Amino acid sequence: MSKGAPRISIIMPVYGVEDFVGKAIESVLAQTLEDFEFFAIDDGSKDNSGKICDEYAKKDKRLKVIHKENGGAPAARNVAIKQATGKYIYFIDSDDWIEPDYLKKMYNLAEKNEADLIITGFYMEYYQNGKDITYETNCDDIIYDAERFKENAHKYLNNSLLSLPWNKLYRAKRIHEENIVFPNAKWDDHHFNMDFLMNINGNVVISSMKKYHWYRSRKGSETMINYSDPNLFEKRKEHFEHVQKLYKHWGIMSPEIEDSISSYYMGRVVQCVQEVCDNKNLTRKEKHKKIEKIVNDKTVAKASAKAKSLSKKFKLASLPIRHRNAFLSFAEGSMISMLRTFAPSIFVKLKEREVHG
Repeated sequence: MSKGAPRISIIMPVYGVEDFVGKAIESVLAQTLEDFEFFAIDDGSKDNSGKICDEYAKKDKRLKVIHKENGGAPAARNVAIKQATGKYIYFIDSDDWIEPDYLKKMYNLAEKNEADLIITGFYMEYYQNGKDITYETNCDDIIYDAERFKENAHKYLNNSLLSLPWNKLYRAKRIHEENIVFPNAKWDDHHFNMDFLMNINGNVVISSMKKYHWYRSRKGSETMINYSDPNLFEKRKEHFEHVQKLYKHWGIMSPEIEDSISSYYMGRVVQCVQEVCDNKNLTRKEKHKKIEKIVNDKTVAKASAKAKSLSKKFKLASLPIRHRNAFLSFAEGSMISMLRTFAPSIFVKLKEREVHG
């Protein structure tokens, strides 16, 4: 960090969020830690998102707006990373918001503990059946040195604490020196985090504080995220293989870790089956073919055999997959899909308590 450089570089990709980006920007500009630079990267928005960012930038010099052709959030973040001069880097999504003391508390934790990485809990916000519903992702307060973190990292996979970018404060020096970037891939944030963790050598602080508000559905748009990508399973597999690559690089494996990461993957495989059944762009025959491929996949079979700590719900849901029964997997996936469509509040409650509790 050069002399006079800000404490934190904040990076926010922006695309098609004119109704929400103002709140996100205001939540950053209102931070009690004032020494930061704030990059808003307008990724070729067709609405007024970019103009809204420009208006805020006129009022506060800490906000720097970059306008670029549409290339996706990974490329947008990478553009700002190259320009970031702060000691730490923080990412925020442009349709979410953070509480006023979030950055200050993370910064203080990082400085006090000479940390490479700060990881915190967060809130998930839903709007279902005319009500605002909040779920929490919780974690304990603990400080790890690099070696102890590697031994315990598997505990933070299933609830997405490791995969997301905006519940973290990163030491910028490592990102710049190791040229860590967001790849042009689905769940680019997960891959970015796995690459950041590869050569972790400083302390990692896990904090129970929850100051980030992640909107999963909103008033006027109550539909939850639906992965209509027909190649979702292949991308989930890449996702899991990157986790395996991380542990191979660390040279750490135990029955407990193998069980934990396999159980994590099997939960995602169940989701893949449900998403195939939910996909309106596939015919029934195409759905059966994709599910057959999933249940007969060698990586799934290995993970299934090693996943001992799955919850009762996921054990039940994964039974047809474990027995490589495509017909029953399709039937169960269709039932879960129907629950999601006709009783979304129940679906959300079961899902979030299971995965993020």
